[in-house]
Amino acid sequence: MKILNLKIRDRDDNIVRDIDFCEEGISFIYGDIQAPENKRATINSLGKTLLIKFIDYIYGANEDTSIVKEVLNGYTLDAIVKYNNKNYRVIRVLGNSEEIFVNNDPPKTLGEYKDFFNIKRSRVSKQILVSRKLSEIGHRKHPNKDDVVDFIYFLGLENLVESIEKIYEFQDSIKVHKQSKQELLKFYDDNIDVKEIDEEIYFIDKEVERLTGELEDISAKIKKIEIADIQTNIVEEFAEKNKLLKSLSGELERLRIERERIEEFLENSNKIDVTSEHILKIYEKAKMEVPELVKKKVADVELFHQKVYEERKEFLGNKIKEINKRMSELKKEINDLSTDINKLGEIISLNEVYEESIALYEKYSKELQELKYKEGKLSQIKALDERIAEEDLKLTAEFENAGKIIKEYNERISEFRDFVYDITKSIYDEDVNSYFDIKIIKKHQKTRPVSIELTLRGDTGEGVNEVRKNIIDYLILKFSDVSDILVQDSACFNGIDPRQVAGMILVAAKIAREKKKQVIIAINKYQLGDYKDIIDMVVENRAIILSENDKLLKFDF
Repeated sequence: MKILNLKIRDRDDNIVRDIDFCEEGISFIYGDIQAPENKRATINSLGKTLLIKFIDYIYGANEDTSIVKEVLNGYTLDAIVKYNNKNYRVIRVLGNSEEIFVNNDPPKTLGEYKDFFNIKRSRVSKQILVSRKLSEIGHRKHPNKDDVVDFIYFLGLENLVESIEKIYEFQDSIKVHKQSKQELLKFYDDNIDVKEIDEEIYFIDKEVERLTGELEDISAKIKKIEIADIQTNIVEEFAEKNKLLKSLSGELERLRIERERIEEFLENSNKIDVTSEHILKIYEKAKMEVPELVKKKVADVELFHQKVYEERKEFLGNKIKEINKRMSELKKEINDLSTDINKLGEIISLNEVYEESIALYEKYSKELQELKYKEGKLSQIKALDERIAEEDLKLTAEFENAGKIIKEYNERISEFRDFVYDITKSIYDEDVNSYFDIKIIKKHQKTRPVSIELTLRGDTGEGVNEVRKNIIDYLILKFSDVSDILVQDSACFNGIDPRQVAGMILVAAKIAREKKKQVIIAINKYQLGDYKDIIDMVVENRAIILSENDKLLKFDF
């Protein structure tokens, strides 16, 4: 996909800029600084980077308010692009990525638009450089898998791509497994040695076996207990009946004592009974004469006494009968209560056994659960170790496979190396040599598999890192069958000596011409130094010239 023309329209549909780009060859976005003394204040406000971002938008970039400010929402990008040898008109309104028009088709979402033109942004972002790269092959300081795979893909080393992706996959998997293993090892205060895991699992298995047996015995014991007899109020009932039993027993004892006292009283009363006859005999022995009237009075007293005694005897006899009857009733009640209390005691005892069994069951269950948890963690560590070993075997095999595959590309890599060496000579006047290589390192669980080496011997300038990045861009431009454009912002040349900048521009122009590719470079006049022939070439091949008096959108924002 190439961009042939870009019109920028304002909100009133007026054309602010109408810019043509060379389809096969180089086009420049030239920053003609009129006040060199103010170049630091002006080079970033002409609109060069903004224009490159507009181009990036035509290639499916997301909205970027850090460059395309919201004040521009409503402006329209109206472009002609060439894709699969066919021209398309693309219209994208700034601030609205959900309505991108292609020809007269219904509007497309940004995702649909990228699918239509088969745009893969991870690769396009390495071809359209809105800002300088942070590493030689990408926008990250430390290239990731996508950066490496895209680089290999651009250079036509397709057979290596799948192997490299697998190596990354195995390395990432091993890393995740090792992290999980470290987390599991923290579970053990003693930091168990992984070599002792099998032994530890064996001992745990034995303890689990013992506890399981104990639990089965307790479970069988619990099942024998008649749970229905165990009621929540049984202890209260036991206490109440016990209290009643004590009360009845006390009453029985009081009645027994009372009966004994009455019986003793009756017995003693019989022993001390004195009749009138006995009294008269006493008088006779005393040689005393008792008048008849007195004898009669004594007889009356005896009769009265006898009557009182008999009545008392009868009363006390009845009292004993009542006591005996009550005692009999009490004994029966006491006997019944004792029977009930004994039964309740048995149930309570059974309940205690049940509770003790349940407590023991819970204790063993908790111990068993903890052991199984520990066993599970150990098993997980063991499983992780096994997975790491398996992944490591696959990793070893894939490193060997990648090593074999890259040997098949030795001739092509040698061609890359010679190209880099030659363009280095074109860029530098002094004695600077370069060496380029792509290697598969020795198998490692962490270090990424591809080593991309580009050394410049003899250049100690501050811009040497940017030079290396640009050389990689031109290498891809030269040899890639899938990359047909290169767009570079002026930031890609910051810090580079004007002599090298001039040399790189000539290299880029030559490759674009020979390979029929499209190169668009934003460059500032001051970055070209006093190289008039280069400045003339830039002006001659400009797509647009911007200056302090002629900024991209004709106004500051």
